Amino acid sequence: MSLRKITSVKIPTATPSAAGTASSDSLTTIAGRLLAVYVKYAASSASTTDVTITTKGDKGGANTLLTLTDTNTSGWYYPRHQVHDATGTGITYDGTNEVYDIVPILDQVNVAVAQATENKTVDVTLLMETF
Repeated sequence: MSLRKITSVKIPTATPSAAGTASSDSLTTIAGRLLAVYVKYAASSASTTDVTITTKGDKGGANTLLTLTDTNTSGWYYPRHQVHDATGTGITYDGTNEVYDIVPILDQVNVAVAQATENKTVDVTLLMETF
């Protein structure tokens, strides 16, 4: 059994334009399981700031990893996605309580910012499990 390696991947800083939007991509393909995301907002960022973190879809379909709406509070997030059975149906424990698991990534990651204050940066760091 091999030991799991935990690593952090910093996405280049997203700096909003006068229109309040920004987009930034990881410099390389990211491979592993997404454990956590740290989002850091610059001081005095607008409370209307939206951040959407997605895979780009270059290695398959694009996948939304995390969406934060109308917030400027820095913090850690632990995104999980519902798992599915062989028919594509979402699995539940008892018919109502959904089963979630860690999200695998093999793609570049994009950070999109909207409704932000000009030049008030958003930094995103992914905590990844790799093998």
